[in-house]
Amino acid sequence: MTTPPIPRLRIERAERLRAARHRRAVRYWWVLIAWLLSIWIGTSVVPHEWLHAPALFGHLASVIVGLGAAVLLEMSGLLWMLRRTSLEDLRRTEPPVTALAWLGIAGLLATGAFLQPDLSHPLTAIKLTAVLVAAMNGVAMTRLTDQLDRLPGRVRFSALPGRLRLWCIWSAVVSQTAWWTAVLIGMLNTASR
Repeated sequence: MTTPPIPRLRIERAERLRAARHRRAVRYWWVLIAWLLSIWIGTSVVPHEWLHAPALFGHLASVIVGLGAAVLLEMSGLLWMLRRTSLEDLRRTEPPVTALAWLGIAGLLATGAFLQPDLSHPLTAIKLTAVLVAAMNGVAMTRLTDQLDRLPGRVRFSALPGRLRLWCIWSAVVSQTAWWTAVLIGMLNTASR
């Protein structure tokens, strides 16, 4: 008994999904490696004294850019949920704002490496974990974005399947929690020095 041939469109879709999963897996690894490298440099390299002020400035600028981008993206999603904008509007906003969020994360990792994080302090470990969670959530959101890109631009949030609505809300909550945790702990750590 032979099985009927699989339509070509199904094969192409399966290939696209496999390629997207592969890209996400590579991105997860890049995020983890960059995060570990930043911690390793921060704990094993003693930067020159003159480098502290520029690194701190760059770190604060990265927080502003990354957090601002995350707030703008989640606010755009909230406006779509409340029927103030369309999914198409959210799609136009997402690419440049996501690029800014990644710029913020990259800046945090690059500059944080020269701020000598004290890993014995529990708050520092929580902050570093929050940055990792924000970055990993950013990678995970690429799958959500792919799902939303397949929908018509005028679809309402309330018309989405429950699983997809929950996924949108969960991603936004994780993003905001991670970013604000990193910001608040960074502020507390800086104030206590």
